[in-house]
Formats: sequence, C-alpha cells, structure tokens
Amino acid sequence: MTELAELNFRHKVGIIAQRGSREAKVGRDTAVHAAKAGVPTVLYTAYPPETIPALLAVDETPTPTADDVNVRAKRLINGKMAEFVVIERYERLHPVPPPAADWDEPVDGPYDDPENEPESWADQLMWSVRDIRIDIPMLFTTVVTPEPDLSRRMSKWLHIDHPAMVMTDVCKPTLLLRRTSPHTVEALMEVDPHEYRTGNRSALNWTPLRVHES
Repeated sequence: MTELAELNFRHKVGIIAQRGSREAKVGRDTAVHAAKAGVPTVLYTAYPPETIPALLAVDETPTPTADDVNVRAKRLINGKMAEFVVIERYERLHPVPPPAADWDEPVDGPYDDPENEPESWADQLMWSVRDIRIDIPMLFTTVVTPEPDLSRRMSKWLHIDHPAMVMTDVCKPTLLLRRTSPHTVEALMEVDPHEYRTGNRSALNWTPLRVHES
C-alpha cells in the first residue's frame, strides 16, 4: 500500500471501497497498523477500534472542518507530533463557516449579486479538503454502493457529484478497490500524479486487522 499510495510523502491519498466490504475499513486498519508500527496517527472515524494503540489519537467529531484538522494535527500524541492523518468517510468534512456578513454593506454589494450563487455540495467538499494544509501524509476513504467496476472509469457509473468522484479531484493518487478472494483485493489506480500509472491495476494481499467491526 505504501508503494502504491506513497503514504510516506505529503500526498493526500484517497481510497474507495464497496460499502459493507472488508476493505471498507481500510482507514481504521491502516491507522491502527501505523500506530502499532510507531507512527503517531490521528484517526477521524465514527467507529473507533476496540483497542486503541498508544500512538493513535481517535477523533469522533461528526463533521470536522479543515480548521479542525489543521489544529488537531499540531497536537501531541503521547508526547510526539502527528506524522499521519486518516479521515474515514471523508464526505463528513464540513466547510469552514464564512465570516459574518457586514450588514452595513451597500445594497449593491456581493450579497445582492445574482451571479454570486452558492457553491454546490461537491464544491464545498472539494474546498474543505483543499483547505487542509498540513505537511504530513493524509489518507481519505469513502465507499460506493455498487460493486466497483474496474473495467470502466468511475465517471461512467457514478454521478459526478458522488464523494468518490470529488475525491479524484483532490486526492492524487486515488485507488479503487474490489475484492477478488477472501485474501486478495484488486486495486485500480483511478488517478495518480504520475500520469503513466493512472489506470494500472495491482493485486494486493488483504486480510484486515481484527478491529471493531461496523
């Protein structure tokens, strides 16, 4: 996984799995594995592992903002600075509230501009991710309901505003996973900063750690 996703760099890495699958818990599994390996890790999740390693900080904030993540990444974990952040179901990210309107502004100000339309939910999610500015690797995860179709680009079978589609704009690389056996998973490089790797497939041995099941 480190080789494919380059988790040892400052990349924002995305992983997409099928809802309810074993690999849908990749965020928790990776966070637990990293913490046990000595990497101070922050995990945003609604389903914390039953056993929390000493170097794992679990945050159950239901709708964290980019500012929350930026601040949390600077806090010590058992006396050590965080070196890795994982956000499960990253679509839970919430935009930072805009500054309060200046109600003394002229009537023809921006608040009355018909072209100043509110951003779509997908755009808000995209900017929420881009506003996270930390210098350590990050892993974002999300799920899709249908079985992932690795033979076609996701744009052919998902709506353009689906969190998995938004992920491909803000996370490079983004991996799409499909289980092929009880112990193996096929990973499609949906998008990658190294253009020659986009579309590549890899077979991974994958037996998830036994953490809290959802």
